[in-house]
Amino acid sequence: MSQINSISYQLSAISYQLSAISYQSSAISYQLSVISYQLSAISYQLSAISYQLSVISYQLSAISYQSSAISHQLSVISYQLSAISYQLSVISYQLKAVGHAT
Repeated sequence: MSQINSISYQLSAISYQLSAISYQSSAISYQLSVISYQLSAISYQLSAISYQLSVISYQLSAISYQSSAISHQLSVISYQLSAISYQLSVISYQLKAVGHAT
């Protein structure tokens, strides 16, 4: 009878330990679920940031293209002004020549 009580006690102790392990496993599983949720939220936020950075990059590229176009237009205007300046110099020289001739 004493041996049966001893075995019964040991089995109860083992059952208690298994219940404790099961509880710990459930707690760990819950913590892992929380971590997984948090990682998913972080992944979503990073995706949103990546999208915003892509939009900003596109906008900067558009601005750069517009700046290049404006720079080209200003170069053309500068060239035209130089041509006008040259023509005015030629006219001025011709007027001086006419003045000296008379």
